[in-house]
Amino acid sequence: MTRRPGQGPGTTRPARSADGYTWRAIAASADDAWGTDSRGNQLFGENLCLESAQLLGDDPNADPWN
Repeated sequence: MTRRPGQGPGTTRPARSADGYTWRAIAASADDAWGTDSRGNQLFGENLCLESAQLLGDDPNADPWN
């Protein structure tokens, strides 16, 4: 199974850094994984990155999060 953002904080960081996902792309991928309907909302993606960074003990204002 391919792991994508929305399948936990450990999948969001690689998508944001190595794959270059924007906050909108993170949100759209989470919509696909969870069945939510943010329609790729940038603020939803930003919040997912913020929460993921905090869960991983990373600084959400540092690369690759911001």
